[in-house]
Amino acid sequence: MGGTLLSVLVGVLLFYWMETGFLPEMDEGGYVLDYWTPPGTSLAETDRILHLIEQRIQQMPETTSFSRRTGAELGMFATEQNRGDILVKMKPRSQRKRSIAEVITDLRAQIQQNIPGVLVEFVQILQDMIGDMEGNPEPVEIKLFGSSMPVLVKAAEELGPKIRKIPGIVDYKAIQKGNPEIIFHVDPILAGRVGLTVDQVSQQVSAGLLGLTETQFREADRTIGIRVRFPDSFRWNYANIQQYPIVTSAKQIVPLASVARIEQVRSANQLNRENQRLMVALTARLENRDLGSAIRDVQRVMREVHLPVGCTYEIGGQYESQQSSFRDLLSVLGLALAAVFTVLVVQFRAFRPALIILSAAPLSLVGVFAMLKLTGTPLNVSSFMGIILMIGLVVKNGIILFEYVDKLWAEQGLPLREALVAAGTIRVRPILMTTLATLFGLLPLALGLGAGAELQKPLALAVIGGLTLSTFVTLLVMPVLYSLLERRSA
Repeated sequence: MGGTLLSVLVGVLLFYWMETGFLPEMDEGGYVLDYWTPPGTSLAETDRILHLIEQRIQQMPETTSFSRRTGAELGMFATEQNRGDILVKMKPRSQRKRSIAEVITDLRAQIQQNIPGVLVEFVQILQDMIGDMEGNPEPVEIKLFGSSMPVLVKAAEELGPKIRKIPGIVDYKAIQKGNPEIIFHVDPILAGRVGLTVDQVSQQVSAGLLGLTETQFREADRTIGIRVRFPDSFRWNYANIQQYPIVTSAKQIVPLASVARIEQVRSANQLNRENQRLMVALTARLENRDLGSAIRDVQRVMREVHLPVGCTYEIGGQYESQQSSFRDLLSVLGLALAAVFTVLVVQFRAFRPALIILSAAPLSLVGVFAMLKLTGTPLNVSSFMGIILMIGLVVKNGIILFEYVDKLWAEQGLPLREALVAAGTIRVRPILMTTLATLFGLLPLALGLGAGAELQKPLALAVIGGLTLSTFVTLLVMPVLYSLLERRSA
């Protein structure tokens, strides 16, 4: 009993040291590289930069083929001229020495060192599709809420360097700035002094910079509008725009700068809202780091940062999906324990043996956590499902043992101690046979053999760890508990 209590303490410590995740990581044999060149980069310059990235992808021995889109992305969505994606197909796992995670890490480092200014993000195809369907494609997502966009931008710029310093954080993204824009703030008082309204000044600037369709060119089957505007050499020069000629009501010409304030800005491409609240999302991916520990570091940084008044935050992304899934699976686990307990009470017509048999389930969690820790497997949705599956398998061994104990004790009249020893001697073979059959049946999944086995590998490891320890719990701990409880009752 002392060893049992010590193992429970070890299990609690293992649980707090356990790595946690959401879905098992797989080697899909291909990945998507999303890229963003600096805002305002022309299509020709973006194409030149991407040729440098393509050369590095092609030089990797694991690459089989790749395709690139610029001005579009996965799903055939049209985008700006400075962004797109590259879809890379790799050789089968048996024909390459490095895993997909190692290849991505190498390529990311090459791009950061040799092609500065390009923002990249790596994701495997199936993971990207699952994330998009859930609405939480990024492992790390910090949602900043506020009523003013400038306040949110300032808070995001303050948080950015601190989030990047967290170990394992890669592919960090914040506010995606758009192309450079020029904004004219026409002063109605200054415009009124020259006899013009704000709308009249705006119309003159729009006519010269954007153009007016004054006539049409007729062809055989259609007409083509002819747009008249200032030449590009004038429109693309900021100094010329400041001196843009404005014709006053007195037919005089004054520069635009005398009636308006002109500034260059680079604002966000879109405004996001969640539950009618203005939101800015800071996202990142993880490299050689589990989700749970990374989020704890993120929460520590957020506690140390003093956000502006009226600005709040929430942790979203895959962490939000993980917590929701764990809560649901915990409810399922509780229902499973209740259903099994009901069956045991009906079977033995008593609460005491049902409670003793069911006690093997929480004790077996020590084996689950130990196996996951030993193999470096995070506690995720798949391994949690393995814990639920393990409940039925663990209880099965107890039923095999105590059904025979009840027969020897109640029907044949043996003393309880002799009945427990005799039942253990006779039932050890069927318990070991059924346990070993289950373990060897799960061994291919635990080794990750076969297509898609990586998805079920955490489940198999959880069942193997829990079932292995539960065998000793059934044969050694349960008889002691049963003997102590019966002695106390007598």
